[in-house]
Amino acid sequence: MADKGWKAAERRYARAVGTTRIPVTGERHGADYKTELFAYQLKIRKVIPAWLFEWLHGICSTAGKDQVGVLVLNRPRCRTGDALVVLRHSDWVDLHGEIEN
Repeated sequence: MADKGWKAAERRYARAVGTTRIPVTGERHGADYKTELFAYQLKIRKVIPAWLFEWLHGICSTAGKDQVGVLVLNRPRCRTGDALVVLRHSDWVDLHGEIEN
């Protein structure tokens, strides 16, 4: 049977941070891959708001040479600690990717 695209994507993203994909075991909200510090769930969707990418591109363009652009999103009257933090995957991998021994 041909590999499903989402499985291949989970493996690819997991490898980028030095780990492997966790097989589906039936739980609905389980991690797709984990590292010592992080549990990841990957979602690839055809429709993601364009403004999100525009805002992220804007802050990444504004960031200095040794800075990482980070977009913080929250809703009105929501707790500050529940805000979402968005950055480019390539920046994430640079910060938390595979460590070579």
